[in-house]
Amino acid sequence: MHGDFSNITFSPDRNYSTVFDLQGRVGLDANRNEQTAILLHYLRTAMTDLVGPHAGPAADLGFVVKDLADLDFTIKGGRYYVDGILVHNPADVAYTAQPHAFIDARGPDKLTGRRYLVYLKVWERHVTEVEDPALHEPALGLHHPDSGSRAQVVWQVRAHPLTGDEEPDTWLDAQRSADRTGALQVRATREEGADDDPCTALPGAAYTGENQLYRVEIRSGGTAGEGAGFVWSRDNGSVIFPIRGCEKDTVQVTTLGRDWHTALEPGQWVEVVDDAVSTRRELGTPAPAAPLHRVEDIDLDTLTVTLATAPSPPGPDRHPYLRRWDHVPPAKAPDGAVPITEGPWIPLEHGIEIRFAPAPDGPAHQYRNGDYWTFPARRTLADVVWPHPQGCPPHGVPYHYAPLALVTGSKVSPLLTSFAVPLSPGA
Repeated sequence: MHGDFSNITFSPDRNYSTVFDLQGRVGLDANRNEQTAILLHYLRTAMTDLVGPHAGPAADLGFVVKDLADLDFTIKGGRYYVDGILVHNPADVAYTAQPHAFIDARGPDKLTGRRYLVYLKVWERHVTEVEDPALHEPALGLHHPDSGSRAQVVWQVRAHPLTGDEEPDTWLDAQRSADRTGALQVRATREEGADDDPCTALPGAAYTGENQLYRVEIRSGGTAGEGAGFVWSRDNGSVIFPIRGCEKDTVQVTTLGRDWHTALEPGQWVEVVDDAVSTRRELGTPAPAAPLHRVEDIDLDTLTVTLATAPSPPGPDRHPYLRRWDHVPPAKAPDGAVPITEGPWIPLEHGIEIRFAPAPDGPAHQYRNGDYWTFPARRTLADVVWPHPQGCPPHGVPYHYAPLALVTGSKVSPLLTSFAVPLSPGA
């Protein structure tokens, strides 16, 4: 998630059950966030153990597919659990009117073919007061620093046309196995000619920057060396600028940052994001993601940003904003991302280098748009904190899938699973 966090520390492999606050100590956001993650992991694991990978309560079984019509159908309101995550649809809703799917029924989401699988896709996204103005506390002032953010369970009912003798379970298993491809390695090496302050930098320091949480994110999905690209941020991609208006290559924002760390400057690269973009990032695979834009000029008086290229106008009612990235792409990068090449070490800044590990046997990895890795870099250590010397798959985004129905012509065959409440002993 693109939050302004000091670190992300939860790991289920450590088997921690509680985070203890110690008296007189500095409070850290990472500790409080880990406690929440521990509890969520426990509850969702328990729910999966009790009802299986996907099921709903028989008394309020949601996501039943009904009222099939041309290019549309109805999704029944109710509850369902996917890998232990509660998914709630408060009322019956049309396939084309889902709250977080932004369905294009005449484009990529068209119900095509005589036989297709209707399935549920679930994940969590980070939400700030820019995406949800109700999180703003007016008592703190109009331009106050936000005090918190949220994780939101996003669900989408999607349809996949089945070809030949393709089976629903086989196709869903392929989606799950494709969730984590490629492995990243990270290290810090001292830059040649680095002129460090001897009062703050350790002798022989490798990392020479400040305390940061870095994020490496796949920006263009595809195969390494053939279209896949990445971006990076020293602030976990959390520096954003709400958009008030957009006309051609000129964007008017509500703020240009609260300090020099979060400011926007000419020469930096940004992406234009709204609710539809943030919930449909997987469209970058295999299709290219929307291009990034270089900042040409900034007018501090009118809070306008001039971009080198004109973006597609974002939906004004979809909470649009600019997200700042800190990479510098090659001159010939058509989409503003850094091309992924597997094998060589790629320098970021202040001595940090990353490497996309090549596949041990076989072709280059496939990378999915929106997947990411995060790692802290600490001035006091003069190093990055990266406990994966051999590399690790993406930290996210973890997607969860459940079959809902198999549609053949005008016939709907439900694939939902239900359970009774309360659960019977020994069930």
